[in-house]
Amino acid sequence: MDKVKGSYYNFIIDQGDKGYILYNSLSGVIISVTGQEELKRVKEVLGGEEVLYNKQDEIIQLLYEKGILINTDTDELEYLQFLYEQEVVRSQALSIMLITTRQCNLRCVYCYEKHENLAMSLDVYNSIALYIEKSLMEKKYTSVNITLFGGEPFIEYENVVNFLKDANRICDKYNVPFGAGATSNGVLITPGRFEELYGLGVTYYQITIDGLEDTHNLYRQCADGSGSFKKIIENLKYMAGTDYGFEVTIRTNFNNEVFRKAKEFYKFIATNFDQRFHVYYEGIKKLGGSNDGELDVLDKSEVSESSVDIAAYIRELGLKNDVVDEMTLPFNRICYATKHNDFIVDYDGSILKCTLSLDDELNRIGRIYKDGTMEIDDYKHARWVGKKSQLAGQCKTCKVLPLCYGGRCVNGRVHGEDFECDRDLQEQELARLIVTI
Repeated sequence: MDKVKGSYYNFIIDQGDKGYILYNSLSGVIISVTGQEELKRVKEVLGGEEVLYNKQDEIIQLLYEKGILINTDTDELEYLQFLYEQEVVRSQALSIMLITTRQCNLRCVYCYEKHENLAMSLDVYNSIALYIEKSLMEKKYTSVNITLFGGEPFIEYENVVNFLKDANRICDKYNVPFGAGATSNGVLITPGRFEELYGLGVTYYQITIDGLEDTHNLYRQCADGSGSFKKIIENLKYMAGTDYGFEVTIRTNFNNEVFRKAKEFYKFIATNFDQRFHVYYEGIKKLGGSNDGELDVLDKSEVSESSVDIAAYIRELGLKNDVVDEMTLPFNRICYATKHNDFIVDYDGSILKCTLSLDDELNRIGRIYKDGTMEIDDYKHARWVGKKSQLAGQCKTCKVLPLCYGGRCVNGRVHGEDFECDRDLQEQELARLIVTI
């Protein structure tokens, strides 16, 4: 190797007197360059098309190791496609999301679900356990991860616990790593339940809190009309008082009203919770719920600007921002629905791919039977998984491609919608976000 060149996926952000921030979307590396001598050398190295490779040159060696510099003959698009094939397509990790019930104990104003009294039967739980055991016996998977979803998954608490006991036993039997998490509103994760769930391997939760008590209770009321904020905070404070190794992502869905008090809210989080509690945020969306016509939502540019502003304040507070990981690490924007080993098992044993289209016929790709057999319609499954490999022309020349590999959500394209992406907006948003980290 005689010469190296700058990667096509580099973001070189000039901060004037503050120096450079170097980010590479293919490696996920972020480097801050502030020293005058280092800054001068980096400008020299990255200023031309190619430079001589010198292992003794610390700057060149560092940039090469971090993927900022690459071999001159490297086809990065080809390499990216290889990594996608290796890390995503050929993954042997089994991920199953259980919709334990369609019912919920909250009535969030932006919710798209119907709150039906439809719960997973014991037969379906047993079928999933049998499927896991048969698959591990055949060495089909190398790890198992369960996500509990709903509705509110812990309405079915006893059945969930019994299933987790079975899943733990099976994975122990075949010496396969097991992990579990839950997307929950947090109201039903009382101290005793948290203790039991932790013992069964549930070490991750995503729990939504839409700002401080006044805004949260406005958007996320209990079914009886009471506020849910205090109950959730009490449960989270109990978790924080333990020394267990878990993670909680506190998700916030924001619009103008929630955003106005964002600083006050995140200061509350930083004051009351430790580094095991991360934050994540998205703009409120109209997802087909009965209140869509009345929702106050931000447009794409407003969401982008607000996200960057929030990220800057979160950094000041020292909170871990999961949005940053999702937005900056390779393949992290890829939707679970496009992964071949990711399945959703509905309450009735139907196999789905997407939580946003629960009752859509295109989303129902198969069924699990009492004997643990999972029957999949490969043609339907291919519509979800195969779409990801069809990169549009603009995707192939976009510097954000290593993160999303052609789009964050495949649901629309499965249903025949044209995939629209504002490439310039995506690249500008990413550059602004990098500065806030």
